Amino acid sequence: MPNLIQAGTIMVQPSDRLRSLGIKGEPYCESWQSLGVSESSALSRKVRDSGWKLFYMADELKTMVPGWGGQKTLRRGVKRLLSKTRLQHFNCLELTHILRKHFLGIPYVSIAAHSRHIQQGSQIQSMAQRVKDAGPAGLGTSG
Repeated sequence: MPNLIQAGTIMVQPSDRLRSLGIKGEPYCESWQSLGVSESSALSRKVRDSGWKLFYMADELKTMVPGWGGQKTLRRGVKRLLSKTRLQHFNCLELTHILRKHFLGIPYVSIAAHSRHIQQGSQIQSMAQRVKDAGPAGLGTSG
């Protein structure tokens, strides 16, 4: 059964390096995988225990998607946020809140998230280094 997408879910774009850490999720879209909330909460410990770092980007990513709030609507919004994360060449996205609302009777879903990045080293890599580390099948290509 696929992971339920909710606040606290982390999306990961796995690479060979990340697979070596034992990070496994459910396929979500393109090359991204979703980690359930319990796997997401254990991710930081798993990364830290391996000697790697999980960086948190302070800039909040937001999107609004018109629709009734079903999984199809939610998926469209998450895909928008994943594309923003891909443009920055980060390999993780943490969904921080998902709200179903109405404006003038029109339903929509508001989604907020923060980019995350798993890497070795205590300083965040430059974008050029993140592109290089992602390799030809990773973040450096459009899917």
